[in-house]
Amino acid sequence: MALPTMSSILDLSLNTQSTRSPEESHEAWEQCKDAGRKLPENKVVVLGASGVGKSALTIQMTHHCFVKEHDPTVQDSYWKEVALDNGGYILNVLDTAGQDILRALRDQCLAAGDGVLGVFALDDPSSLDQLQQMWSSCSQHQKQRLPLVLVGNKCDLVTTSGDADTAAAILAHKWGVPFVKTSAKTRQGVEEAFALIVHEIQRAQEAVTETSRNKTHQHKAVCSCGCSVA
Repeated sequence: MALPTMSSILDLSLNTQSTRSPEESHEAWEQCKDAGRKLPENKVVVLGASGVGKSALTIQMTHHCFVKEHDPTVQDSYWKEVALDNGGYILNVLDTAGQDILRALRDQCLAAGDGVLGVFALDDPSSLDQLQQMWSSCSQHQKQRLPLVLVGNKCDLVTTSGDADTAAAILAHKWGVPFVKTSAKTRQGVEEAFALIVHEIQRAQEAVTETSRNKTHQHKAVCSCGCSVA
């Protein structure tokens, strides 16, 4: 299926109290480009079992359309320019395979990623179990390094809160991660999910920078003989 080309700038600000107009989003984007700054890149890995709608979510986000049927994903990458707060960045979405036989490729994506959208289908409780197994198989280093947002997709197919919804809320609390319900078909919650993971990535990066700054300060506060320097 040929995907449409999106020339517009997507605004992913989480500030729902003060939503910027498209003109303001473009102005912020142009200011970032005029300043000559290289746009930062955020790599989001979409993780989950086969058939939960990972590709549909990704395409809905990047191309604003719903793909009902497509071949199983092996590994795809999608790019989009995004306006956020006072600047912009490149959103690079790594759409991974759900088949366990392609785990090596999935691990490569996780190694390159900055954050993870863990996707399951709200109409299929077993897909949440499969997602837990995938996340549990990740190394401890990866789980500590990569921010995670739990995504319950296909909310348009369920009319009430079911077992998967309740189990996901409990799991999100246990893992200490955000949980959002989405529909790749209606676009409900799609931008929110990606905005959440981008903000989680930025928060994690700021924490790493602050830790590095503190270590540098502590190092400079000790002279060559080992005594403290005022």
